Amino acid sequence: MIPFVLALALGAPADAPKFAAVGTGDETIPGALVALGTDARVETTNGPRTVKGLVALRRAGAPVPGLPTGPHLVTAGGDRVPGEVRGGDAKRVKFRPAFADDRPPWELPHDGVAAVWFVAPPADTPTDPAKYGWLVGTPPRDALLYRNGDSARGALTAFTDTGVKFAPDGGAAREVAFKDLAAIGFNPRFARPPKPQGPHARAVLDDGTRLTITAPEVTDGALAAKTAFGVAVEIDLKRLVALDVLGGPATYLSDLKPAKAETSGFVGAGWPWAADRTVRGRPLRLLTKDGDSVFDKGLGTHPKTVLAYDLGGKYARFEALVGLDADTGKRGRAAVRVRLDGKEVDLPALKALSAGAAVPVRVDVTGAKELVLEIDFGPTGDVQADVNWGGARLVK
Repeated sequence: MIPFVLALALGAPADAPKFAAVGTGDETIPGALVALGTDARVETTNGPRTVKGLVALRRAGAPVPGLPTGPHLVTAGGDRVPGEVRGGDAKRVKFRPAFADDRPPWELPHDGVAAVWFVAPPADTPTDPAKYGWLVGTPPRDALLYRNGDSARGALTAFTDTGVKFAPDGGAAREVAFKDLAAIGFNPRFARPPKPQGPHARAVLDDGTRLTITAPEVTDGALAAKTAFGVAVEIDLKRLVALDVLGGPATYLSDLKPAKAETSGFVGAGWPWAADRTVRGRPLRLLTKDGDSVFDKGLGTHPKTVLAYDLGGKYARFEALVGLDADTGKRGRAAVRVRLDGKEVDLPALKALSAGAAVPVRVDVTGAKELVLEIDFGPTGDVQADVNWGGARLVK
């Protein structure tokens, strides 16, 4: 991220999309986005405001969409972009993103791509490509998933304009047409996910695109930035739904190792907690005031779970959206408590958590040493009691 550059005129067009901007201050400031960087500038009904230490943006009235459901690219860094493969060669894949179909295709190195889907993934497809049943195996290999359900492991040697050259294990090399493929998985052994230095952002678009970006600026109603793999992009602000700053003033609990983690089941073994996914390995889904939303960052938990985090007095607040999973928690109940240095925080809406809109939690943790999240059984035991903590983060 870079210090924001003011637009030539501070006023925003009347039809400019409105966002709720969260920074290190106590206020969430609504308005049209005028400039963006380490801080943000928004045009409110009372004039322009600066949001210091930007943490997140959310499009007003728009739920955060789920992951792409049609043909799309999954990068080694976890980005997901709807679009289509347009060929390539022995070292690079040419891919045209749907949000920029009037621009030249991206060219990505093979080791920067985890998978490419040519069709909509089946409903039971794991979120993490490392768990695709047709891709995993020993030793790790490239893999093809055919549209008829068959799969093959081997070595992908090149892309052509209409397909790939592939040498299956124990067989002769041949060309396979894109039209016969459901997906391509790239050998995870050679994955080289880019690692942005310093603060960067995760942008979510209205078609489910998830894109890691650096150096964002607002210019002429568009978000201009670079992807983590170095491609310049321009995104119409009317397509932007959410933006989270990573590596900045906020630290997400899913990126921290708990000082203590305990789980126990109502009957039998407990459900292990999960980072950035539910306990069932699915995207974190919650019902919000804007509708059914999917969170890229957060925790998935299930009764009974106790998670303790060392704060070291470094943070100013803890915030999250807490609720039963919108898919698997429709008839569940749970009792949730938040403790700060051993004392329970008064959060009445969490004590008898049931299906419905997620509960916004915002706790002052100034000077605190320890944060404890406790998810306990409700009146129905642990039936349909997957509790998600959307966007759970500590802000300095």
